[in-house]
Amino acid sequence: MDQIGDFKIIEKLGEGGMGEVFKGMDVMLEREVAIKMLRPELSSRTDVVERFRSEAIALGRLNHSNIAAVYSFGQHEQQCFMVLEFVKGETLDAVIRRSGALPWPDAVRYTISALEGLGHAHRFNIVHRDVKPANIMLTEQQEIKLMDFGIARILEKARMTRSGYLVGTLEYMSPEQIRGEETDARADIYSLGVVLYEMLTGHLPFERKSDYELIKSHIDEPPRPPHVFTQGIPSSLEKLVLRALEKLPSKRFASTETFIRKLRPLLEERPDDGWDWRQVFRDYPVAVWAAAALLIVAGAIAFWKSREELMPPKLLPLPPKKEIVDEPIKRASEADRKEKPSSGKKKLPRNFVKPLPRTDYLPPPVVDKPLEDEEVEAKPTLKSKSEPKPKPKPKPKPKPKAPDIGGWAKDFFNKK
Repeated sequence: MDQIGDFKIIEKLGEGGMGEVFKGMDVMLEREVAIKMLRPELSSRTDVVERFRSEAIALGRLNHSNIAAVYSFGQHEQQCFMVLEFVKGETLDAVIRRSGALPWPDAVRYTISALEGLGHAHRFNIVHRDVKPANIMLTEQQEIKLMDFGIARILEKARMTRSGYLVGTLEYMSPEQIRGEETDARADIYSLGVVLYEMLTGHLPFERKSDYELIKSHIDEPPRPPHVFTQGIPSSLEKLVLRALEKLPSKRFASTETFIRKLRPLLEERPDDGWDWRQVFRDYPVAVWAAAALLIVAGAIAFWKSREELMPPKLLPLPPKKEIVDEPIKRASEADRKEKPSSGKKKLPRNFVKPLPRTDYLPPPVVDKPLEDEEVEAKPTLKSKSEPKPKPKPKPKPKPKAPDIGGWAKDFFNKK
């Protein structure tokens, strides 16, 4: 089979629940396409073919950048096929298997793109029902494309299964979908929550050996927090993931728009946000305690050194006080009263040098100062001829004696 209608078959890409997938070429428009061929056993069922056609019509109405577009639907040799947009890139499943856990900003960005595509389909009452990494394509421009809308719905209605294959993928199915209940947009939110969990950690929230244990885990057991596998995930993001994985649909996000509003601030605030210390303490408890201990020790040492610098210098101890003893005053004896005659000579230092007399001038004459009542005769000195001689001082006149007033007056004044 080299050509189906106007589409030339190039190569086989894979096989899924619906049938085989081929890479083809639109001969008329000269563009690459993906061709899904319905399995022969399903193509023989009229109800399945009709459902397949109605789903193709509904998907053809969707026009969103995050959804692979449907180009055509037809039959070839009693086998139905659907022509889809060919997306160049790789599945998210291949990216996770190759790289393991993705950086959380990339995981959030991919999830927001997938939610925008799912929200567009939900507005047309179309539920994917098989959201998983294998149905999410990552293009060469790092854009998300959702594939295989409505395939699980068609198989559900036909109730067709094969050995080892379940309708949908059990690891990503919601609890209500496992129980066979009617599903809505919140089932896709649960499945995309599992995908986000796997992108953040590289692990599934429930990893069991048997399908029975896996079904029981989806219905009854809570998932392990993502930080168990990967450190550095913001605690706010972890809460959103666990909310998307709630068992009851009423506890999940009511719509994809609500989920997007909670996720987008994580990317917008990321360049300016500070450290989430609670997250750091939870991820690195030993390192946090060690750092805290080092800070305390360093602070104590710095405080002790600064305390020594600020303290005043130590003062020397004062000499001991002498006790004063009251002693009786002793009268000086006659021997003590006699003063020792002093020689009148001052003790000179050993290195004292007696100055030599100067010969360049004559010392002034030494004149003894006269006493107050003593008259000193002026000695002649050598003076110039022009200087007049000093006049001699006149002798003081004797005072007149008081008259004798008699003996009675003397006695009177003497008594006074």
